[in-house]
Amino acid sequence: MTQAVITVQNLAELARAAEAGLPVGRDTVVVDEDGSVRVNPKPSPSRHHFWLDGLLFHVSITPQGGSTLFQIWAEVGYMPYTIQSPEKRARLQAVLRAAMWLGNARFIVDDQQKILVLGQQEVPGHLTLNDLMYETVQFMQEARPYLRVLGQYL
Repeated sequence: MTQAVITVQNLAELARAAEAGLPVGRDTVVVDEDGSVRVNPKPSPSRHHFWLDGLLFHVSITPQGGSTLFQIWAEVGYMPYTIQSPEKRARLQAVLRAAMWLGNARFIVDDQQKILVLGQQEVPGHLTLNDLMYETVQFMQEARPYLRVLGQYL
């Protein structure tokens, strides 16, 4: 195992990089073969998860050249078939129609009648922790009121 060597110059470079905002992801800070510590100029894609209001949200961060693709999604529940509950289905469809005009969050029903909420944003440069929180909050501010209403019928 290589032992990390941190010089004053190396420490100053790390501090400048941290001040500018370290990218979020695996292998952001790496130890080279000679033991020096540095910030990886090409961050790896990463996946994150969190629970909120009983839903598991998935976050994907994918560096793409000069930008980063931020994606977030969750499985909300299943749309009942008309024969199962026509009233519940009609109410869910009304909520989904109302959510069609959202900018950051999209609700879809897949072929198996699963309701999903999705968000995607391309962020210039690398995604910092501040960017991650900003994009997540923007998405949640739009989606959460609709998720709460949908939850009443699921």
